[in-house]
Amino acid sequence: MFKLIKTKKKIIHVSYLAKEGHIASSFSVLNIINVLVKNFIFKKKKYLNNFIMSKGHSAIGYYAILNQYRYISNSLFNKFATYKSPFGGHPKRNLKYYISASTGSLGHGLPIATGMAFANKLLKNKKHFYVLLGDQECNEGTIWESLLLCKHHRLNNLTIIIDRNFSRESDLSLGNLKNKLKPFSKKIYLVNGHNEKKIKEIIKIKNLSNEPKIIIANTIKGHGSKIIEQGNIWHHKFPDSIKECNLIMNSIKY
Repeated sequence: MFKLIKTKKKIIHVSYLAKEGHIASSFSVLNIINVLVKNFIFKKKKYLNNFIMSKGHSAIGYYAILNQYRYISNSLFNKFATYKSPFGGHPKRNLKYYISASTGSLGHGLPIATGMAFANKLLKNKKHFYVLLGDQECNEGTIWESLLLCKHHRLNNLTIIIDRNFSRESDLSLGNLKNKLKPFSKKIYLVNGHNEKKIKEIIKIKNLSNEPKIIIANTIKGHGSKIIEQGNIWHHKFPDSIKECNLIMNSIKY
């Protein structure tokens, strides 16, 4: 847990330097990404090219975890969103830096992951794929078109994780998301998106069905800082001064 507190402070500092980054959204998914990077998308320090960060505006959270495990250096991470940096505000495909797809326009990541999973199924490869979506991204039509394909082609080699932080529920409610997803999979799990032990346990459950596994991770936007958790004002906001930067870093407790 101490490592993640340090990582969150780094996100605050780097976002302040770059005057860019979706801090609150990154804090929302940080535990999920930590589990994936630590256990499922690298093997013997080699990236498996099996993860799509569809929720592209949370990219700084992914870069921060890569930095935490020393896949990318401090100097590279500190250049976030600067000219010619490989790490922009949204991910740009670059396998050298463990980015499998360019994302950011909502609804693009699941179609890409679906295609990758389908291709590997045809080739009889045993690789498993993971895609991380935002909940309001599920209002995009491409998500449901992709789910139809996943169901039809029996893509049980794909795990879909949805960051359910309810941040834009007042704009367009998804209602009972699990009920909406039931026609596409019988393997739907609800989990506390900040409980890494439970997240890992659910991801590890062997999928013996002919459908994708779907995990709805209930999270808090800005998790860990009572300042950042204060509504959507921090959706695309960064510290205005070093004083505010330090104030927010000192507010991070978990």
